[in-house]
Amino acid sequence: LLTLAPLARAQAKAEADYEGAGHTYLQRKHVLMAGAYWQEAEAEIRETRGPLPGIALNLGHLGVDETDTTWYLEYRYRFAERWSLVLSGQRFSGSGEVGLTRDINFAGLVFPAGVSLETKLQVDTYFADVMYKVYRSPDAEIGIGGGLHIFDFDTSLYGRSFIENRFVDRSRELLASNSDMIAPLPNVRAHAFYAINDRLALMGNVGWMSANVDEWDGSFRYLHLRAHLMIGQYVGVALGYQFTDVDVSRDRGRQSSEYDIEFSGPSLMLTVGW
Repeated sequence: LLTLAPLARAQAKAEADYEGAGHTYLQRKHVLMAGAYWQEAEAEIRETRGPLPGIALNLGHLGVDETDTTWYLEYRYRFAERWSLVLSGQRFSGSGEVGLTRDINFAGLVFPAGVSLETKLQVDTYFADVMYKVYRSPDAEIGIGGGLHIFDFDTSLYGRSFIENRFVDRSRELLASNSDMIAPLPNVRAHAFYAINDRLALMGNVGWMSANVDEWDGSFRYLHLRAHLMIGQYVGVALGYQFTDVDVSRDRGRQSSEYDIEFSGPSLMLTVGW
């Protein structure tokens, strides 16, 4: 209780000063952010089907390009004085090709040494969180909440080999394997905003989760730091850095999927509030 007392006094003072005025960003009921995310990924996957045990595959070692420039969208809706809904989405995709020097297996299919292996990975990420402001002032706010982060993993492996001096695409025959998994992960999230002046502000979001429920086992960490500059009454730009680490597995007996992926990189967004 003694630890909470200073925060309570600060909140009481902020409430007294809070009269609906303050930084423009905090007064907008709707805020839309859209832009680009330059990200680098480190990924290891394992897909097991049937009696053949799966092998952990590092996509970098399989020739997959681990950098990607993609879209990022975020929408915030303040539906009550202290409550808001945050929705966001982004995508990572990479592909590459390498000649195998050893046998590997993925999703119950063996790719022998000597074949040319093409690998494609796409990860769509969707966030839905409900936030509650535990502290607010005309130029700052702190919120906590939680929600659901949904990861849609899609991985495809295609094997090609030379037969009788003729290049044959065997991916249309035996050497093709695919894994598709949608992982809904609950999370706890915190948000902070601080206005340095009327135009420039700093904001940050952190999220985390670790759970083992039924066939799901996973952990999740998320960090997004941004500097936001208002360039008009309703429009601004935000430059940030984002880090995401997700380790999730799904065990369905004779079929299991494991994804251990880390994303990081800068983001640049245009913001519109109304």
